[in-house]
Amino acid sequence: MMNRIHMQDQIHNRIEDITNNQHSVNRDELLQNIATLAIVSTFLLLGLSW
Repeated sequence: MMNRIHMQDQIHNRIEDITNNQHSVNRDELLQNIATLAIVSTFLLLGLSW
């Protein structure tokens, strides 16, 4: 019985970790999308001006 309670605590702790880290993941995704958009825009502008 102790193992089951211990496993449930681990699962709840992991769920809390994931939900708390979700904000930093969203920031990382946003920064990656901005960088990708900037690179694509730069190459498109260079291609059009050539």
